Amino acid sequence: MTPELRVGAAVFDRRADMPGVIRSFAGTTVHLVRPSGHTWQTALISVRPATERERTQLRALARLHRKQQPPAERRS
Repeated sequence: MTPELRVGAAVFDRRADMPGVIRSFAGTTVHLVRPSGHTWQTALISVRPATERERTQLRALARLHRKQQPPAERRS
């Protein structure tokens, strides 16, 4: 595992063809999460650190998801 691949790091999953954030590791399996809350597992070998464009995409998705939540459920 490289220093860039740690819990909380933005990565790109080549198998799923989308970026996500590392939630946890289990051996050679990585658990990822998207800003919407969607989670999935993939092989460690299929992820790489996210590019700046992919990190920007994740931030934009997080903003969009916050705007779509009812006001009582929004996080600051």
